[in-house]
Amino acid sequence: MSDNTPSLAAKVLLLEHDPSHYRALLEFCDGMGLMPLPCTPAEAQSTLAMHKDLAGVLLAEDLPCESGDALALARSIHALRAELPIFLRRTGSAPLSDADAQAVRYPWPTGELAMLRQLVQGSLFRLHYPHELVQGVLDLTREALAGMFPGAEVSHEPPYAVHDRIIFGQVSTLIPIESTWCRGYMMLQTEEAALRQAVIQGLGMEGASTDLSFRAMNQLLAETTNLVWGAFKNRYIPPEAFASEQIQVPIVINHEQKYISFGSSDPQLCVRWRLSDPRRAGMPALTIVQRLIFNLLWSPEGYASYAASAVPPQASGALEFF
Repeated sequence: MSDNTPSLAAKVLLLEHDPSHYRALLEFCDGMGLMPLPCTPAEAQSTLAMHKDLAGVLLAEDLPCESGDALALARSIHALRAELPIFLRRTGSAPLSDADAQAVRYPWPTGELAMLRQLVQGSLFRLHYPHELVQGVLDLTREALAGMFPGAEVSHEPPYAVHDRIIFGQVSTLIPIESTWCRGYMMLQTEEAALRQAVIQGLGMEGASTDLSFRAMNQLLAETTNLVWGAFKNRYIPPEAFASEQIQVPIVINHEQKYISFGSSDPQLCVRWRLSDPRRAGMPALTIVQRLIFNLLWSPEGYASYAASAVPPQASGALEFF
């Protein structure tokens, strides 16, 4: 895979009505690693509500809408999810109004797929995550989840880039991660009821079902987060050096809107983990959403330099505790 080819997927809302452009955009998405979610204007709001982990929106300017027009739809999407970049396929030549230009971050002329490719690469995939790092995070997270939930079959969806800032579920943990080549946070998010049901089914460690209070569920996810963080620290953080620029930015959390912002518009690395019960195929799986947010420092070159000289991690056999 070349350096210009994104290694991660990204979910995008696809609002296109012209058959030829629709087919061309599906092929474009396939080539770019985008996962399109086609919908009609009437379905746009419900699709947004269903998917909290989108990267952007592909919208045709001449899309027929029952109420208003495509630009009005763009403004309403922007009002709901301002972090999502909107790529507008322009069919007219009139300049966009100030309100429309604010909502539509990336207009592109019809037929200019090369320009759309540049816009997508420069926005949705502007952070390059080395394949070896992504695979390493998957391996250590899978091991940690299997350790905390030995009764579960652990799997995951392909990692993908996210621009949305919407929190999944009711229980979230947040822990800083810092090395010579990165500074930021890792989050684990899940639904409290699903986590409790997983414990009741016996997916967790033996004896974990004795306390089913919300505090116990909080602690269970916290211990899982700590286990992942300990593995990340052991594998990727040299003990002798840290980033020199110790800047900080405010983290904004709006509980009513289930929204969290780390002060950066960069895409986040996201993995959806599924913990299913191998003994009960019909039971719903527990979903745990993992996000890595390198909002303070991200240097793929620094990671490559570190990885080239790093000593293979050695298992200590000890857990890190808060």
